[in-house]
Amino acid sequence: MKKAILAVFLLAAVRPAMATEAVQTGGESGVGIYKAGEITVSGKKSGSAETVSAAEMEKLGKQTLSEAAGTLPGINISNVGGRNEGMIYVRGFDMRQVPLYLDGVPLYVPYDGYVDPNRFLTMSLSGISVSKGFTSVLYGPNTLGGAINMVSRKPEKRLEGNVTAGGSFGDDQIDAGFGSFNIASNQGKWYVQAGLSMLDRDFRPLSGSFDPMKYENGGKQDNSDTRDISGTVKVGYTPNSTDEYAITFNSQHSEKGVPVYTGSNPTQPIRYWRYGNWDKTSIYYIGKTSLGETSYLKTRAYFDNYYNTLESYDDATYTTQKTSKAFSSRYDDHTVGGSVEFGTSIIKDNMLKLALLDKYDMHNEIGNIGEQSLDFEDNTFSVAAENTWSASSHVSVIAGVRQDFRSTIRAEEFADKTKSSIRSFSLEDNQATNAQLAVVGKIDEHHELTGYIASTTRFPTLKDRYSYKLGKAIANPDLDPEQSLNYGLDYTFRPSGQVTMRASVYQSKLEDTIQQVNNVAYDAATRTWLYQMQNTGKSTFSGFEYSADWQPLEWLKAHVSYSCIDRHNNSNPDLMFTDVPRHRLNGYLQFLVDRSTWVLIESEYNTRRYSTSDGLYTAGAYGLVNLRMNVGLNDALTLHASVDNLFDRNYEVAEGYPEPGREYTLSMTCAF
Repeated sequence: MKKAILAVFLLAAVRPAMATEAVQTGGESGVGIYKAGEITVSGKKSGSAETVSAAEMEKLGKQTLSEAAGTLPGINISNVGGRNEGMIYVRGFDMRQVPLYLDGVPLYVPYDGYVDPNRFLTMSLSGISVSKGFTSVLYGPNTLGGAINMVSRKPEKRLEGNVTAGGSFGDDQIDAGFGSFNIASNQGKWYVQAGLSMLDRDFRPLSGSFDPMKYENGGKQDNSDTRDISGTVKVGYTPNSTDEYAITFNSQHSEKGVPVYTGSNPTQPIRYWRYGNWDKTSIYYIGKTSLGETSYLKTRAYFDNYYNTLESYDDATYTTQKTSKAFSSRYDDHTVGGSVEFGTSIIKDNMLKLALLDKYDMHNEIGNIGEQSLDFEDNTFSVAAENTWSASSHVSVIAGVRQDFRSTIRAEEFADKTKSSIRSFSLEDNQATNAQLAVVGKIDEHHELTGYIASTTRFPTLKDRYSYKLGKAIANPDLDPEQSLNYGLDYTFRPSGQVTMRASVYQSKLEDTIQQVNNVAYDAATRTWLYQMQNTGKSTFSGFEYSADWQPLEWLKAHVSYSCIDRHNNSNPDLMFTDVPRHRLNGYLQFLVDRSTWVLIESEYNTRRYSTSDGLYTAGAYGLVNLRMNVGLNDALTLHASVDNLFDRNYEVAEGYPEPGREYTLSMTCAF
């Protein structure tokens, strides 16, 4: 696969004549934004501190959603090490509490309540938008701490596209190849967009400072291979300047290994896991119709299918499944949903939006060969209203309310350990109310201040309610929604055209937090105490964020962001929140020869983070330096080179799961 990608690299290098209408490179990507896929709050400014553009992702070499989102203040990236999954934290909230969307369509595996962000490649996106604290009620349920929306591309020219290909290598040999191909056409009343992206990694190179141990000898990290391929086709019809109707089809296929735990926690199991399939297929429709000069109707309809296979093996040969820890697990889940949004400005100085949203989730769990499958079904319905009142040219008031209803249709379990018959769990329904208020003040052309308060909720996932955690827990179908009261201040200061500064202070007070409660019941057969997920937690998240962009000279750009967060468990102060450092600092300096030729130095520093709630095991503090270079060879061709983890730092974001050491990357892009 990597040889094929490098062949495309060479083909791109000898085809400069393809550049009929060259797009800008370097600082500007020339990528058209699919506006219909955005969800915005009228009157609330979305600064660059909440958005990562295609140009920024390309400049910083961020190939996955996790990497791209991690460039923003208040965002921390971790790994669910035991499953080799990424996890994005927004102001301390994980992805079950901050849902992921593509063009406003919710994306998550119905059983888990979230989806692995490392499986989403950025090469076909126009940008990523992150809402923090105050999130539009039009997104729908479960936005306890915010929302992440990936926005796709929309063509602007009669013919446009790009080809990118490259490879990465450690200190001795190639470890990964990647590539993408995007082609599109806008013919006025209709357009078509197609893209293919791939990332093929044989292994992750460990730092030379990694000390070999029993289950990992260093160098090439064992069982760390991943293969991702994603294809998208979008067809749109634009009969006039205000109306638009588009259908998008997306298919993803992934395979991945799960590196073995290498830490010092004796209770952490040694697993030999592989995901043979991590597949997702989606089709969705988005339409927007103007109703006169003051109103519109926007509709979404979608279908998602997730198919995952997990194999647990006996040992590091990954060939046999004979011991008690070996098993097979398959998810065959699907989602059907849609929404209708009506907006009108018929009332002077007001923009009113009303929405109905519905989502049906089905989880089909298939165990070892010969076992019966278990079915789980939920349906979630929401009614939302949001109004923006432009009180003056300087002040806007935004109010929103949403009522969510979750119905449990089916939830099955085996009647006994023979797994010969199936019975139903008790079926419990829930509802939750969300409300928020914000005041946006534009003091003058240099200052903008926003204050907000939001009461938000999250329904417990199927896994929260019904999982036995591989025999270590008992289920709890009676779980209630989590609740949070979020409030904060956002301030933007633009003293000149060369400097923009943003600062935020916030606090979230959480109640009915779903937490693990130990020693709930004793299993005499295994002689172990079992735990249960319960609504026992109360906690407070408080934090501060700052970011600044500065261009003092035509040839020099600088960016810096800092995040500080304190997460306190009010119910049990001895329990620590995991996976998020208290302090994080990151930024870059960019030295420009011209728009497409530059050198960039990127760095970040993270303090330690807890990996277990008792605080005994931590991932230590670390600092990284990355070096990037871009060379515009002509109007069509761009060469990009980078060195990540320049000083080969041995570090972790989850204790026992080391991150890659020094890695070199070389790629070329041909734009046309």
